[in-house]
Amino acid sequence: KVKGLTESVPSLKLFAEELQQRIAWDPEEKKALYYCLEDVSLFIAGLAMSRLHILQGISGTGKTSLPIAFARAIGGGVKRISVHAGWRDKGDLIGHFNAFEKKFYEMETLKALYEAQCPEYSDRPYIILLDEMNLSRPEQYFADFISKLEFDPKDRILELMPKGQPNGPKMLIDGSKIKIPENIWFIGTANRDETTFEFADKTYDRAHVMELPRHKAIFPIDKHLEQIIYSFDSLEAAFNVAAKKHKNRVLKLIEDMGNSAFSVRLDEDFDVSWGNRLERHLFRFIPVMIECGSDLGFALDHMIATKLLREGKATGRYDTDKDDIKNLRKEIVEFWDSQGFQTDPIACLKLLDKEKKKK
Repeated sequence: KVKGLTESVPSLKLFAEELQQRIAWDPEEKKALYYCLEDVSLFIAGLAMSRLHILQGISGTGKTSLPIAFARAIGGGVKRISVHAGWRDKGDLIGHFNAFEKKFYEMETLKALYEAQCPEYSDRPYIILLDEMNLSRPEQYFADFISKLEFDPKDRILELMPKGQPNGPKMLIDGSKIKIPENIWFIGTANRDETTFEFADKTYDRAHVMELPRHKAIFPIDKHLEQIIYSFDSLEAAFNVAAKKHKNRVLKLIEDMGNSAFSVRLDEDFDVSWGNRLERHLFRFIPVMIECGSDLGFALDHMIATKLLREGKATGRYDTDKDDIKNLRKEIVEFWDSQGFQTDPIACLKLLDKEKKKK
């Protein structure tokens, strides 16, 4: 089993800067794609944190373009799946076994899971892009994946049929199951309108969520970079090194958050607190953001805004009043001051100010 030729990821800061350039120019389409360095860093840190991403934003912000351009920029694999309204279970996503014909009718997602394990792709990051993921309820058709992606990699196994078939594809387990390989990320794009469903808490809590901005930052593009294929193993190694390097810093931050007035306020006025999952995510996400050259405050702002203050959690509710929002805002600003972060909690304040106006 010969792996395809790949190169190691350089330092994460260099990787982010280079990636911004590689994403920016599509030599085949002759098309420019502008994403600011902060968004590229958020995307990379999200990869370290979770195998499931949700990209939100109004139409035309590049939700679909970003994961496709990322895969092109690093020489990774990508499979675009159009989610259909009315999908109900995993059969709609991966295919189904016809017991009468003794035949499995596979969908593109299953082919992607298989291709990602083949020698050519086994050491490359591989994206399965679920376009308009919330046209149906992910908690139904994607339920098996939502839970299994949090398992130990060796236990991420999907059952396809009750019993293996003779002469089945050789990378199936017992001819009836398939591994969800470690180099796979599921990235869903999401619109918010009357044709779509809201994501359930269990999906949001497990995913890395990014809101793509309306306005692009224009910058000079180097259109003559040679194609490079980055190794999945080296990307994971870079993430692990960052996590180890900044472990104590994140530990201290979590401790300070736990003792802060803003976490008391969140708990008492909003009945919102965090558990082990968020802490696990912080240990993976924040170190990578720091290594990409970002401020710790910027990274934390993103996590608090998307995990604790998002609509339906602390905001967008009928059972809170203006004073609750005002007090929480004050405590967050004071926590930021006490930590001496270089950046303000812009994402948090934007959410809370919007909520205050509504009240």
